[in-house]
Amino acid sequence: MLAASIETLATSKENNDSRILSVKNLCKNFGGVKALQGVNFDLVKGETHALVGENGAGKSTLTKILTGVYHYDDGDIILKDNIYKPNSPKSAKQSGIQVVHQEFNLLTYLSIAENICFESLPKTKLGTLDKKKMHQRARLAMDTVGLGDIEVTTKISELGIAHRQLVEIARALEFKSDILILDEPTATLTQREVEKLFTILEKIKHSGVTVVFISHHLNEVFNICDRVTIFRNGKTITTKEIKDTNPQDVVSLMVGKALEQVMAQQSNQKHFGSIALEVKNLVIPQSPNAEGINFCVRKGEIVGIAGLVGAGRTEILRTIFALQEKISGQVLIDGLPVEFKNPRDAVNARLAFVTEDRKDEGLILDMSIATNSSLASISQVSNAGLMDFEKENQLAADFAKKLGLRFGKLKDNVASLSGGNQQKVVLAKWLSTNPKLLMLDEPTRGVDVGAKAEIYSILRSLALDGMALIVVSSELPELMTLCDRILVLSNHQVTGELEQQSFSQEEILQLAYKNM
Repeated sequence: MLAASIETLATSKENNDSRILSVKNLCKNFGGVKALQGVNFDLVKGETHALVGENGAGKSTLTKILTGVYHYDDGDIILKDNIYKPNSPKSAKQSGIQVVHQEFNLLTYLSIAENICFESLPKTKLGTLDKKKMHQRARLAMDTVGLGDIEVTTKISELGIAHRQLVEIARALEFKSDILILDEPTATLTQREVEKLFTILEKIKHSGVTVVFISHHLNEVFNICDRVTIFRNGKTITTKEIKDTNPQDVVSLMVGKALEQVMAQQSNQKHFGSIALEVKNLVIPQSPNAEGINFCVRKGEIVGIAGLVGAGRTEILRTIFALQEKISGQVLIDGLPVEFKNPRDAVNARLAFVTEDRKDEGLILDMSIATNSSLASISQVSNAGLMDFEKENQLAADFAKKLGLRFGKLKDNVASLSGGNQQKVVLAKWLSTNPKLLMLDEPTRGVDVGAKAEIYSILRSLALDGMALIVVSSELPELMTLCDRILVLSNHQVTGELEQQSFSQEEILQLAYKNM
């Protein structure tokens, strides 16, 4: 404690004068599990401060302590020079700390104004609702987040996701927040909506509000934040000025090893196997007048497909897997033409497809890990049409071990897992079919950097064992880290193909905009 105090006193006078909150040696246990182990960091008035770390690193636990959901066991929190021990979310709000969660907390059947003023509705002298004052307050709050042109009598149900999020922020600011915590605020936003949000956050910051930004997207952290605090295994590893660090260093500190170790697993193999998949003059329904698409994937090769939203990346995979019909063209497996009538035909030909939406298309969330792992290979775990649960559990246990799945029990619902572990269950489901071609659409969407590195390692190992892989991703660094070759699509046409030694984000983007 003394050492931490001396270290705190040694910080700059500027930070001392403007520090609004300090967390010192904070600890929190859940039974025998140490969720937080001596967390130390501070917040400065009017800064945007990122909290980053893998799932389970301690960010959520700290947030719940700051917002009064959990009590802490040991350590100190100092808010505006006073000991801070909130006993409820309400007391946290009264102290000026609010959080905007990834899942919104709005009443959709009420208006914008009613939601913004819900916790402190203005009253007339007669004790009735003062709608005029409520609307005035709501308009001021909406102006703050750049939505002054939207009528405050509009029901929340009529708003899109991005506007609902800004209403949440407006409500927090209307409550006179000093510290605003945003938990994965860009998860469901388009790039244009993200840019608008960042503009508003800059405005909020300059008004003196401290913004705590929790995100897995390091490009956003480096775009918007002033400082970053890195969590690992319930501890704060360090706090750095954004200008004094870079994404690679942050990732290394988060996972305890350099991402280059994963990148170093890139195959030096110059000669892959025979062609596993060939696509000839493929025309998809979304662009019936486009030129046909041509490409191939060899055994042991990972081919990436890059392009802007709407370029046709996902549609190509869905067409190959018979989730939608092609207009014309040919698909060849091991040199032989195939005509799949449905996905079952594709699976029988040893193709597998990890779709981009694991929660709706990849998993049944209220079913067990074991059941989800065997969904695509029921015949392997059944006898005479009856499920053999012992076989099912053995299959799931085998893949859980191979993929490094972190879980409690195989009978636990898959909804209880983190995003990265859910994605591993999807992989287990398809790998249990013993595919020779694995197609993946946004394979690391919604997973933390540690799980991302593990998934890269798994996919590279599959390729080294001779499997052919196609990866669609919106993250260019992901494709450049993982792939041996990258195809670039623009407006449903292949505009370029890059070998590993020629990878560059600039070149990929130029090709992606070529037909626009």
